[in-house]
Amino acid sequence: MKKIPDRDDIIEILRSVKDPETGASLFELGVVKAVDYIEKEQKIVVRIDFKRRLPSCAGCVPIAWTVQKGITDELSSRFLAYREVEVVQFSE
Repeated sequence: MKKIPDRDDIIEILRSVKDPETGASLFELGVVKAVDYIEKEQKIVVRIDFKRRLPSCAGCVPIAWTVQKGITDELSSRFLAYREVEVVQFSE
């Protein structure tokens, strides 16, 4: 495994992680706005926008949060497989 993911690796990761509701990849949905590596902290920062995907039904929001948590957990595990990635952080 490489030390850190390059552009092609990031695109492949985003294409492989699917939204369980639609079956579309994160790449297709465009919810990931940026992926940055902070070398000093060995940290990947993923800027992600789930706001557009939150349902208007108040009772459905906790379900959406659970789905989003599954997606971010999957992204974290994929990025943490790289040797020089110690932390994955998500921001809006």
